[in-house]
Amino acid sequence: MTTRRERLRAELDREIRASAHRLLRADGPAAMTLAAIAREVGITAPAIYRYYESHDDLVRAVASDLVEDLVATLTAAADPSYDLLTRLTGATNAIRTWALEHPAEFAFLFGSPNGTSGRAQGEISAGWVVRLAHLFGGLFEELWRQRPFAVIPDAELAPALRDELAAYRRTTGLDLPLGAIWILLTCWHRIYAAVCLEIFGHLGVGIDDHGPLFDQMLVELVASLGLVYEPPAR
Repeated sequence: MTTRRERLRAELDREIRASAHRLLRADGPAAMTLAAIAREVGITAPAIYRYYESHDDLVRAVASDLVEDLVATLTAAADPSYDLLTRLTGATNAIRTWALEHPAEFAFLFGSPNGTSGRAQGEISAGWVVRLAHLFGGLFEELWRQRPFAVIPDAELAPALRDELAAYRRTTGLDLPLGAIWILLTCWHRIYAAVCLEIFGHLGVGIDDHGPLFDQMLVELVASLGLVYEPPAR
């Protein structure tokens, strides 16, 4: 049973993280200063060090919360009660939806390192890379068991590429042939690029609605897995 002091400490910790998140959402990573957070919460900046060893430590905690929220969103979209195609496309569409609803958070997690999170960026990236690899990799493993899709045989992969794919497989623990790992990474590259181009506005002029582009990309990615996907009417 927790004591009143422990409950108050946990509540203040949640307030500190919530304040950091609000500042991030409103004004970007640079706004998450200890002074600004302390003002919002009603404590002194040095008091935050009772909860976090450093500013980097707090930044990592906020990033961890965001990764948990993203993974929970994708997991719900890939509910095991759905058929495999619905889970694959649902989770993929959910990444774009989450990014559109959380542009500042997406930029914080997936964008280039910045002055606020730069020192902690490696750990932040490692957090979501492995989590998303397990989520999407798990769907790929299930599809591979049900109906193996065409992949490049290991022996036909360039040695350097083969080594990198093997290292990725060891890191993530995925039980897939290297050729399937390559397809997984190729799919992720296209998904990540499409969402980044939309969120950061880097695609250029003339595109008002990115939805049809994303739909067509998903049709092509699903086809590479030997499946057929028809996007819902917009």
